[in-house]
Amino acid sequence: MSSADPLAASLLSATLMLDRASLATLEALAVNSDRRVLRRGEVLVREGERSDRFFIVLSGRFTVHKEASEGLVAEIGQGELVGEVGFFAGLPRMATVIAARDSIVLVIRGDQFEKAAAALPSLQQAVMTFLARRFAMQSPAPSHPKEAAKIRTLAIIPAGGSRLSPVFIQYLRDALGAGTRAQFLARPDIEARFAGVPIDDQLVLNWLNQLEAEAEFIVYVADEEFNGWTRVCVRQADCVLLLANVSCSPQLNPSEELALSIHTPATLRLVLIHNKRSAVVSGTPAWLKARPYVGHHHHVALEDGSDVQRLVRFISGKARGFVAAGGGSLGCAHLGVYKAFVEAGACFDYLGGTSSGAAMMAGFAKGLDAEEIDLATHNIFITNRALRRPTLPHFALLDHKALDRALQAEYGDVLIEDLWLPLFALSTNLNSRRPYVQRHGKLWQAVRASGSLPGVLPPFFTADGDMLVDGGIMNNLPLEQMKELKQGPNVVVSLGSGGTPKYQIDYDSIPGASELAVGMLNPFRRASLPKVPSMIQVITASMLAHRPQEIAIGEEDILVCPPVSSTISFMDWSRHSELFSEAYGWTIGWIEERLRLNDPALEALLDASTRPGSTEVVAERMDHSPI
Repeated sequence: MSSADPLAASLLSATLMLDRASLATLEALAVNSDRRVLRRGEVLVREGERSDRFFIVLSGRFTVHKEASEGLVAEIGQGELVGEVGFFAGLPRMATVIAARDSIVLVIRGDQFEKAAAALPSLQQAVMTFLARRFAMQSPAPSHPKEAAKIRTLAIIPAGGSRLSPVFIQYLRDALGAGTRAQFLARPDIEARFAGVPIDDQLVLNWLNQLEAEAEFIVYVADEEFNGWTRVCVRQADCVLLLANVSCSPQLNPSEELALSIHTPATLRLVLIHNKRSAVVSGTPAWLKARPYVGHHHHVALEDGSDVQRLVRFISGKARGFVAAGGGSLGCAHLGVYKAFVEAGACFDYLGGTSSGAAMMAGFAKGLDAEEIDLATHNIFITNRALRRPTLPHFALLDHKALDRALQAEYGDVLIEDLWLPLFALSTNLNSRRPYVQRHGKLWQAVRASGSLPGVLPPFFTADGDMLVDGGIMNNLPLEQMKELKQGPNVVVSLGSGGTPKYQIDYDSIPGASELAVGMLNPFRRASLPKVPSMIQVITASMLAHRPQEIAIGEEDILVCPPVSSTISFMDWSRHSELFSEAYGWTIGWIEERLRLNDPALEALLDASTRPGSTEVVAERMDHSPI
């Protein structure tokens, strides 16, 4: 310790709102106190322990956790106090406080504070005022989960046997520089500034933490070998990018092992680098198998910077999602909505859906355009009659083999994790009675599971023994699942029949078994049977009757409800192109009108670099569309 510590005294004085005349006493308190360096992940105080001291954060950041709450409940930064409530109230620690990066605190013990308070009578009153002010500013615990903290620091480390790509780093500089003040730091930068000083010295640590307070974003570029600088990068980062060249060995290296040991899955992203954007990606499962705790992975082609721009939107909490509801054949309307938004300038980063919504999004994630998906829909449901093949009603009403073959023919053996665009398909897990978000495995199987209408088709069974049926049972519009996977705006498309149908049927006229058999065998009597909805129609309508009472639409989200003719039933796939075309035309007009009204959510979603300032471009694109 130096003979005086003006930094610590100034921080404490500012926190307690004391005048500058009190600084001398506070400096004396700081001189007689201990400094403590905590590495990322170290616990400063633990809930329930004795409160025999409190702390001043000199540099760094901490997260606060309570046993009764999921995730962090607060963050503590430079100049703030830690553990003061329990200390002054004589209570056990009220929460667990963990270092969120390498940090330095000043430790104030009870006897030290008593001496300072005796020399400075206003100190005790200032502390009481500070505590009262903190309690008054506290708000009741929110009913919804706390949003993830904003990422301020990013580390890039090599994954497996890869080397760091300078092309990727330059693309990242360009993407971050377009919308933020980003500071890139590598080991030579530190050595030039702190010649002869150890890389993890307190002097360096203080400077890094101070730089974080001044810069909008800091990117730590690690060394390719595991050393002291790489350790600093990993510990200082809110998020770590594991940069991998797909042609290299996927075996974990020591830098990754450190990152996996102190970071949560949500703060780890595997970035798989490709020289070119090929139609088919392969090899992803091997990289993910070696890193089962990585929360997300991204494919990045170095042909241009578009994939890096998408990655930056994920990191900055601005990733754009498209959420597609289920609805049987009505799901074809998603094609028109998606196409209209893309032509208006939208660029989507994550796709997700339930049932037929998942099927349509799977096509887009595979790289198909709306017309190609419409053709595939025709092949599956019209040419191959995949949902018009009855079977003995033991496992289900329809023969699922025809649908399976048709889905395999259209989607092939492509894996979800090998898609350029992230995707999830929502099913219902009857084992756990919970929604099942499928982000890995064969694409056609995820589509098949998500649309497994109970009773109509057999359930889909996973290798782990889970029995999956249509996702619409749990959540027909999976916005909640999308928000769990990423932050940022979403286009949310809900489907409906456009009205409530009525059935003018005399219940007593519904024939019994023998009467029905005679009627079905006699073509003259068959026409006179009452027009009662079929079993499939009743099952489908029953599923769609379960809808959440409220959709948690955020301020950034855009809810789109294209009108659908009440004459089109959930199983009438013959009108798929009509649904596509009508939804496309309606959405073009809807977007144009919202832009005229200067809708801020829509304007923020559309990509200004590809959308001219006037709305005439929307009408012009509609005029030249092949639909």
